[in-house]
Amino acid sequence: MKKKLLATVLIISMVSCLFAAGQAESSGAKASVRKTDLLLWLPPFGSADSLDQVFWTDTLQPWAEKNNVNLAIEITPWGGYEEKYLTGFASGEGPDVGYMYLEMFNDFIEMGTLAEIDSYFTEKEKQNYVYWDKGKVKGRQYVLPFIVGNPRVPFMNMDILAKAGITEIPVTWDELVAATVRIKNNVPAVIPFAQEWADPAIGALNNVYYPYLWQSGGTIYNSDSTAVALLDNGAAVEAAQFLYDLKFKHGVISNECMAMAGTQIRDAFIEGRVAIASMDANSANALEKAGMKNWTFIPSFQNKTKAIWVASDSLIMNSASEHKELAASLMKYITSAPVMTRYHKEIASFPPITYDEEYNANPIFKDMFDNDSKYFHTLPVAEGAFMVMDTLYKNLQLMMLGDLTPEKAIQNTVKYSKSVISK
Repeated sequence: MKKKLLATVLIISMVSCLFAAGQAESSGAKASVRKTDLLLWLPPFGSADSLDQVFWTDTLQPWAEKNNVNLAIEITPWGGYEEKYLTGFASGEGPDVGYMYLEMFNDFIEMGTLAEIDSYFTEKEKQNYVYWDKGKVKGRQYVLPFIVGNPRVPFMNMDILAKAGITEIPVTWDELVAATVRIKNNVPAVIPFAQEWADPAIGALNNVYYPYLWQSGGTIYNSDSTAVALLDNGAAVEAAQFLYDLKFKHGVISNECMAMAGTQIRDAFIEGRVAIASMDANSANALEKAGMKNWTFIPSFQNKTKAIWVASDSLIMNSASEHKELAASLMKYITSAPVMTRYHKEIASFPPITYDEEYNANPIFKDMFDNDSKYFHTLPVAEGAFMVMDTLYKNLQLMMLGDLTPEKAIQNTVKYSKSVISK
């Protein structure tokens, strides 16, 4: 009887153990299929925000499936871009991986919201990035260069120039004035020189002001980025005066421009309503897609020197992310040659950021990258940069509305900068 009882107990114990093991295995299976939530914020570079959303959703799906990730992708419009990041990080709802431009770096690093990423990349991986060193900010590798290039250059409708009797492309400031006045007098139905003064993003300055500031020999901040240098040598006022005169003295920047954003400038150029306009190089794809034939560009106008704004924007990792290894893996996948090859062909025509990707940007700009890179300028990483540049843009807008003189627009900006720079 005791033997039977013992055997029964043993059988019950074995069944219990098997049941428990089965439960544990079932529970483990359920745990293994639970996906990790990851949030990615990117800006729009396609002709419509929806194109970026479709592209990234499709392109990143294999990575998400392989890594068992529930990847949420948000395409964040340029208007109010930094404000969204400020709100997101402050509320704990910021992205695990995001995209930032240079003006944003300093403030978010000082806030402690950007993670150092150096340790997540091997030496071999680092060496494959063309611009890896440009991701070192304030002595540490906080960002991964992602969009490097997309210069802002003057485009010209050669049909309109021909109608005005212009046989040589204007290159200097004086030649630009002469050409646009001639266009105004001979082809009155078009805007001689278009600028996007109603664009909501401060990135408009990359077209409407910064190149002229640099062409005059000026800078935004001093050499160690501790103070705004717009009043240091008269170049900032000279550039502002040049734009002011184009509108109020020469009448070649029309009042219509005060209500136009960058995409509207490009559309008007395609429609033959604009003779000359500074636009991003990526706009060349839109011109070609629209079937526009007789246009050209020059790398830069010239005053004291030439100068060309170029992007040096990057991917960042949120220091509060609970999944930094996955975030780093996502950053690597996004910037891999296969993904970037598709991106540069289908969405935005930029030069390669890794050595294992071939040049897929528009071939008409290759000579500029090969021979004019000495004129390339990026924006400073400095305390209060976004607020200073936002204020500069607003003051210049007031100037172009006739509410401020060029001198006052620059003076007001420098005065404001002293309230946001601690040094």
